[in-house]
Amino acid sequence: MSDPDVNPIAKKLTNQPRPTGERHNVRRRRSRRFFLSKWFAIFAMLVLLGGVATFGIVMAYVKPLREQAATFDLEALHKIEKASLILDRRGAEVGRIYMLNRTPIPINQVPQNTIDALVAQEDERFFQHSGVDFIGIVRAIWLNYRAGSETQGASTITQQLAREAFKLKDLETGEKNSRYNRKIVEWFLAERIEKNYTKSEILELYLNRIYFGGGFYGIQAAAQGFFGKNATQLTVTESATIVGIIKSPNNLQPLRHPERATAARNHVLNRMVTEGTLSKGELETLSAQPIVTVERMTNPQDSYVYEAVRQEAAKIIGGEAALLGGFNIHTTIDAKLQKVAEASVRKHLAEVEKRDAYPHQTYEKYRALVQLYDEKRKAGKNTISPPLPKPEYLQASVLAIDNENGGILAMVGGRDFADSEYNRALQSSRPPGTAFTPFVFATAFQSSDYYPPLQIEDRPIDNRRVMIGGLQGILGEWGTETMERTVFKGTVTARDALAQGRNSATAELGERIGRGPVIELAKKVGFQSTIKDYPSSFLGASEVRLDELCLAYSTFANSGKRPQQVTLIKRITDYEGKIIYEVKEDTQTTVEAIDEIAAFQTHSCLTDALATGTGSVAYSEYGLEKFPAAGKTGTHYEFKDLWFMGYTSAITCGVWSGFDQQKTIYEGAFSNRITLPIWVDIMNASRKDYKPEEITPPKNAELIEVCRTSGQRATDGCYVNVTKNGNTQSVRNTSLEVLRPDSHFDSYCTEHPHSGLDLMPPRMRSPLAQNSASFSGSESTNASPVRMQGLTLVGNDPYNTVLPVLKAEPVNPDGSRVIKAEPVEEPEATQSPIKLAPPPRLELE
Repeated sequence: MSDPDVNPIAKKLTNQPRPTGERHNVRRRRSRRFFLSKWFAIFAMLVLLGGVATFGIVMAYVKPLREQAATFDLEALHKIEKASLILDRRGAEVGRIYMLNRTPIPINQVPQNTIDALVAQEDERFFQHSGVDFIGIVRAIWLNYRAGSETQGASTITQQLAREAFKLKDLETGEKNSRYNRKIVEWFLAERIEKNYTKSEILELYLNRIYFGGGFYGIQAAAQGFFGKNATQLTVTESATIVGIIKSPNNLQPLRHPERATAARNHVLNRMVTEGTLSKGELETLSAQPIVTVERMTNPQDSYVYEAVRQEAAKIIGGEAALLGGFNIHTTIDAKLQKVAEASVRKHLAEVEKRDAYPHQTYEKYRALVQLYDEKRKAGKNTISPPLPKPEYLQASVLAIDNENGGILAMVGGRDFADSEYNRALQSSRPPGTAFTPFVFATAFQSSDYYPPLQIEDRPIDNRRVMIGGLQGILGEWGTETMERTVFKGTVTARDALAQGRNSATAELGERIGRGPVIELAKKVGFQSTIKDYPSSFLGASEVRLDELCLAYSTFANSGKRPQQVTLIKRITDYEGKIIYEVKEDTQTTVEAIDEIAAFQTHSCLTDALATGTGSVAYSEYGLEKFPAAGKTGTHYEFKDLWFMGYTSAITCGVWSGFDQQKTIYEGAFSNRITLPIWVDIMNASRKDYKPEEITPPKNAELIEVCRTSGQRATDGCYVNVTKNGNTQSVRNTSLEVLRPDSHFDSYCTEHPHSGLDLMPPRMRSPLAQNSASFSGSESTNASPVRMQGLTLVGNDPYNTVLPVLKAEPVNPDGSRVIKAEPVEEPEATQSPIKLAPPPRLELE
C-alpha cells in the first residue's frame, strides 16, 4: 500500500545514489572549512609557539652544557696511568711500579674475539652510531619503565670512555639535576670524540683505560693478572670473562668470585650468539667450561726497593708525571745480590728465633695472629673491630753500595713490607755501638803521634766516666764479643784495641785526641746525623743511619775518599727512550774525607778485626771465602742493636738487626752471631761480579817491621817457638806497619835478644860469646846487648837498609837453637899496618 503523502519522483531521486565526485567535493568543502577555521589557526599557532618556546628552553638549558663539554682537552684521552718498569743495573726488568697497574697495548694486539665480546655486551650499535645511541636510549627507558627500576644502561663505549677519561662521575655542575647534566655533557663529549677519532682508536683508548677489577687496569694487565698471558693469547671464553667483569669489577672478578664471573661470562657468550659472532654449538661447548685463572702473584709494590724507587722517582720527575708512569727507571740494584740479601735475612733471623727460650714474638707467631684475626673478621666475630696486632718480631736491614759511585746494589728495609713499610735501611737511626770506633782511630791516625803499633792503656774504667751503662760496671766487659769478662792487659797496641774491640783502650784514645776532632771527621766521612758531644760517642752511642755508615766505611776502601751520596736511580727514560733524568757526572766524583795514610792504617786494623779479631768466625764458622776483605762488629750496650760493617775494594755492605722498639734481643746476642752470617752470604755472592783486590798502602808511607810481642820495631831476635805436628820451629813474630815518614817511632824491641843467643845452650856458644857474657858481669847466660837509641839512617830508606833480615831458624825439641859446625880455634892476632878512622855517618835524602 502506497503512502499518499510521498512524492514518487522525489522518492526516486532520494533513493538514487549520489555521485562519488559529489560526495568528495562535499568532504573537501567541509575539510577546507575546518582548516580555514579560526580555531584551527589558533591551535596551530599555539603548537608552533610551544615548539619554539620548548626548543628555546632546551637550547638555553643545553647551551652551557655543550660549552662545558667543549672545554675538555681531548689530549687527556691519551694521558693514562701506566706501569713504569724498574730495571736493574744490567737492564733486566726486576719489577714494575704504578699507581694503577696498567700496561697499554695497540689495538692490533687485541684479538678479534675480545672486540666481538665487548661490542656484543657493551654497545651492539658501536659501529653505526656517532657517539650516542638514541635507539638504545629509547629501549633502555622503556625496559626500565616496565621493570620499575633502572635495570638497563644506554651508555655507548664512547660515552664510557668520556666518563672515565674526564672523571665525569666527579663532575660538579652546581645544578639540582646534576646527574642529568653530567649525562648531557657526556653526550656532547662522545660526539666530539667520534668526530676526532676513528672507531679503532676509540676501542684502543677504551680497552687500555677501563678497570677490570683485581687491581688491573686495561686489557693487558687483566689478561696477565687473571690468566697469566698476554692479551694477544686470550681465548673466546677468557675474552668473554674479562668483558663480563666491566659492569661490576669488584663483584665479578674471577679471582675472588668465580661463580659470579662464570654467570657474567655466559651472559656475554649469549650476547655474542645474538649478534652473530658465535654459533649456538660453540655456545654450548664454551658455557660448560670452567674459568681457569692463575694464582694471584705477590704485589710488586710490596717491597722496600720498589717503594724507595717510586718515592725517589716522584721527587726527580714530579708527582704528576710519576702518577702517569710509563717510564723506564734504570736503577743501581743488582737483582742477583738483592735476592741473596732478602733470602739471607729470612734464613738467619728465623734461626735466631728458634733458639731455646727466645723471649720475644717470632715472625711465625705473628703470622698466626694475623691469620686468626682475618678469620674472625670474615666470620663477623670482630664486632668491635679490634686493631690488627702489631708486628713486634726481630727486624733487620741490609745495604750494599758500590764503592766507586755509591750506587745501591742491594737493600733490605725489613723482613716483610706488608707488615711494616718503614724502611730501616734508609730511615731508621740507631746507635752503632762499637761499629763506630774505627772513626775514633782514624781521627787519631791523621796525626804523626798516633799509629797502629802505638801502646794504649788498657785498664778498667768506670762506666760513669764515658756515660754508658748507668752508674755501675766496668767498661769494656763485652768488647771482645764473648760472655767472659774482659781481661785487661795494662797496655795494648792501637791495632789490637780496634781489632779485638777493647772498649777501655778505645775510650782512653778518644779522651786523648778529644771529641771535637772525632765529630769533625764524622761529618767528613758522610754522617749527617748529629754525633753528640759526649764521651759515650766514642763507643757509638749517637744514633746514625745505615746508609751513613756504609758511606763512611767506604772511605777505608777508597784510600780516604768516599762517594758523595748513596744513589738508587741512575737514569730515567720515557716510553720513547728519551732521557728524562740522569745522574750528573759531578755527583759521581768522590769526596776527600780522610788522609790516605790514616785510611790505610785503619783499614789494616779492620783487616785484622775480620781475620783474627771479633769477626774471625766469618771464616771459621760461616764460610767466608778467601779474598781481601775487612770489617767490624758492632754490639751496642745491653745487646739492643747489632751491626756488622765490612767491605772489599769493590763494595761496602752493612747489616743491622734489632727491634723497632729498642730492647735486649737476648743476653749474649753478639753481632758476630746474628748480623755477621748475613754479611758473609752477601759478600760471598758478590765476589764474582765485584772482584775484590788488595788495597795497597800509599806510596808516600813508610813501611816498617814491628814485633807483635812488644809493639816496638823488630830486631833479628823477634821469634817465637811454634810446635806443629810434633815439630818445633822458630818463626818470625812480626808484622809490617805503614807509618807516616815523620812518625816518632824509634824504639826497638826489648822483649827479645838481639841475636837469639838465648836459644843456645852454654856448651854450644863460642868463646867470644861466653866472654861477652862474662864481661857483662851478669851470671845469666842471656846478656843484654847495647841497643841503638835511634835510627841509623836519616831521611827516606829506599833500600830498606834498617829493616832486619826476615828468617826462620830450626830449633831442637827443647827449644834450643841448632848450631852448624864451625871452627873454635882462636885465630892468630894480626895488626893492620894502617889505622883508618871510622867512616862518617851517611845521610841519604
